[in-house]
Amino acid sequence: MTLQNRTTRRRFVQGATAGAAALGASWLPSQTERIRAMQDTFDWQQFKGAQVRLILNKHPYTESLLPLLPEFTKLTGIEVPEPLILPEAEYFQKVLLDLSTGAGEFDAFMTGPQIHWAYDSAGWTEPLEPFLADTNLTSPDYDEKDIFEGLMAANRWNLTLGSGIGEGSQWAIPVMVETYVQAYRKDVYDELGVEPATTIEGWRDINKKATKGDMKGIIVRGERGGGMSGTGFVSTFLGYGGQVMDEGLVCQINSPEGVHVAEQYCASVKESGPEGWANVTWYEGQESFANGSYGQYMDCDFFTALYDDPEKSQIAGKVGLALCPHADDHDPASGLWTWALAMSSRAQDKNASWYFIQWATMKEQMTNATVVGRNYNPTRSSVFDDADVQKTMGSWANGTYLPTVLENLDKYARVAWAPQPENTFLATRWDQALQEIWAGDDAQTALDNAKADVDAHMKELGLIQG
Repeated sequence: MTLQNRTTRRRFVQGATAGAAALGASWLPSQTERIRAMQDTFDWQQFKGAQVRLILNKHPYTESLLPLLPEFTKLTGIEVPEPLILPEAEYFQKVLLDLSTGAGEFDAFMTGPQIHWAYDSAGWTEPLEPFLADTNLTSPDYDEKDIFEGLMAANRWNLTLGSGIGEGSQWAIPVMVETYVQAYRKDVYDELGVEPATTIEGWRDINKKATKGDMKGIIVRGERGGGMSGTGFVSTFLGYGGQVMDEGLVCQINSPEGVHVAEQYCASVKESGPEGWANVTWYEGQESFANGSYGQYMDCDFFTALYDDPEKSQIAGKVGLALCPHADDHDPASGLWTWALAMSSRAQDKNASWYFIQWATMKEQMTNATVVGRNYNPTRSSVFDDADVQKTMGSWANGTYLPTVLENLDKYARVAWAPQPENTFLATRWDQALQEIWAGDDAQTALDNAKADVDAHMKELGLIQG
């Protein structure tokens, strides 16, 4: 089955610009009033004439942010040149190159806890708590406590390997949160007379049943380094009692639980998934599920915004959500990811860069990004509770969206990885092992080899002993 091509940077920017033009007519008066109100309580022009250079991942948040950038410049006098927007794998490579070489090409960027731990420990990211505490640099209207503390804590770390999440410096400000779910074709499951599976064995069985005619039962991420092991797969792994690393940072992905989940997961993708699975990005998975080619896509909860958009999706009104599979003797689990905005320690103007991060994460911009730009899920309680936001989300996935997502956030979602700077290496090597199992290799052998490589890498860097 042919997957849709990636959206190019130029096409993405053009699409966002068109959205900005459509947005302008209805939002310009309130935008003007908003700027006046903000200027009445805080000096936003302190750094007029400065510049903030952005690099952003191709993501719904980026699309929601781009139309608002002219407002930032109007408010502050700070210029924002056209951001560099790249697909996820390429994006992370570019950010790492810029930070690790000290090139200083970008001032602010999108990141998340598992990723920026490497940057934090290397001194490449700028601690943000001094800016938050400075009343000359942070507006009295910012209301930091309105941002969910658990999400701020996920981006706070004291640099202690293996622990210390929620302590120490604030390395980034979260702009959206995602948990992981089974998004399934409710109409297809109803026709088959099945409910979404609670175990990995049941998941495999239903995926096989849903594979018929032009439809295959399942699509999930398959691209190495593209988050394959860190979304629905790791959530299921956790739901079977798996642990990615122990307290000493020794890799545990080859545990009996890890082998069992990997065997069933990869076998199901081989039986009921796309032929070119090893190249599937999250964008292609989302678009392919939305065009009706698959019975399920186990991935991000907020992708439902696209699925239930009748202008962009062929399956609007036909989707349901459920928690990820888990062992009968364990609770469900979900990994937790927040996209967040961080500042390079080599930012050319750190005050101007903080102004941008502050402005982009304030209530007004986050509400606009959520209600108009459809950036779900928001990270401020006031935005999550907004009547328009609740009304929109309440209808998604035949009413199953809010209950499923809130259950994850309230009970089951957590950062799946131990804090340490080599998670990209670990995740990519785990991805490789899953690709090998899918291609026919023995699961125990593939995961044993991956563990050995990860442990050897950690020892070489002096992160573990032995």
